[in-house]
Amino acid sequence: MQKYHVHKKKMASGDHEVHKEGCEWCPPQDQLYSIGEFPTPEKALESAKKKYPNANGCHHCLPDHFQLV
Repeated sequence: MQKYHVHKKKMASGDHEVHKEGCEWCPPQDQLYSIGEFPTPEKALESAKKKYPNANGCHHCLPDHFQLV
């Protein structure tokens, strides 16, 4: 299982990026909301969208789940 975090601050595009723990593009810890451990990125994004409906995958650590908004 992989641990995931959401960037609390909105990006310029208006979305909140979801990162795998350890992503080199992950913001500082104080800017993150931990959403927990999940077996798949899909499950992590599903959980993130409950708190941040416009959550989007990081284009570095979750490129298959990144969508231009």
